[in-house]
Amino acid sequence: MNAPVASMRIVPELRAAHIERHRLGTPAELLYLGTNYDLAGTSVAGGIQRVTVAAALWRFFRTNATTLEVPEPLWMRFWPKHVVLVVGFKAAGVLRRRAHRVVTYAMENNDIATLVGGRLVAPAWTVRAVATLVGATARLTIDRIAFASDASRAAYRALPFVDGIEQAATIELPRAVASTLPDMPPTCVFVGAMEHRKGVRALIEAWPLVEAEVPGARLVLVGPGPLLDATSVWAAESPSTRCVVGRLPHAEAATILRSATALVAPSVPDGRWREQIGLPIKEALAAGVTIVTTEQTGLAGWLRDHGHEVVEHAGTSFTRRLSRAIVRVLRAPLDRDQVRASLPETDGRLVADAWLHGATARLVADVATRPIEVRA
Repeated sequence: MNAPVASMRIVPELRAAHIERHRLGTPAELLYLGTNYDLAGTSVAGGIQRVTVAAALWRFFRTNATTLEVPEPLWMRFWPKHVVLVVGFKAAGVLRRRAHRVVTYAMENNDIATLVGGRLVAPAWTVRAVATLVGATARLTIDRIAFASDASRAAYRALPFVDGIEQAATIELPRAVASTLPDMPPTCVFVGAMEHRKGVRALIEAWPLVEAEVPGARLVLVGPGPLLDATSVWAAESPSTRCVVGRLPHAEAATILRSATALVAPSVPDGRWREQIGLPIKEALAAGVTIVTTEQTGLAGWLRDHGHEVVEHAGTSFTRRLSRAIVRVLRAPLDRDQVRASLPETDGRLVADAWLHGATARLVADVATRPIEVRA
């Protein structure tokens, strides 16, 4: 029988990455409310359980865990459930006469006005009121917060009271993994939901310009979504240079990604949504693949500083800028060993996990050539 664990995590949508992190991170119960499309084909390990919010609250009164990791407070769509969960866990601690801690990992890098108004312009007083409410609730209920990027830390600094929470900042970079490059023509891969916000339309507009400049270049698009059918029709016009494979198990998608010359992740803002990190970006970096993305990801500054292509999405010439960036990478990709060498020895998310669930605020590891920055 497994020994009781002192931590618990709750995720709204279980992904393959959560299962891997569950295996490698701090021992914990993992409760999830729903599943993500990329979970297909991935085995759910022991210690992982699907629950409702009510079942999670009931579990708080029975678990041995004294630390709960919850989704971040600036996930506006989830915020009401976030409040219920953090208040419920704290209340369970009071009633059971135990010290209960709540911690969170913050990736959101959008400004508060956009998160409140989305596609509309919210009144200034509304933005201030929401910022105050979210910040005050976080200060009263969260004991530790770790930021995934400098951009996410800046987003939270705009909230009142959050500076009073014990916090740490690092960069969510992966550790390098071994990867053998097959004998393939210059190949770009897109992995993600086939949606406007992921830049699919911009990519299929830019790609013919790439084909004209780099003969033999191939584009492989992996993922489900509302634009899948239209993209498949487009790809059928040139099957030798375009391939749409749709939904794949995570392991198969990762294999395709590791064989690429470049990952293209041209995300654009969409309402309240902005790319936070980008799991395909992390997986591509780990394999030494060159990245072409936009300034939307929280990793944009680091990617630019390390020779990857970061394209500004705004303006009518976005398609042209994207095609030129892809052409440059296909003609002269970064050396894979160089990309791997730029990465930390420990995945930044696991470093943050160790700090969030640890008993002290010590420096836990070097990440991206700098220690995790901790401030009480």
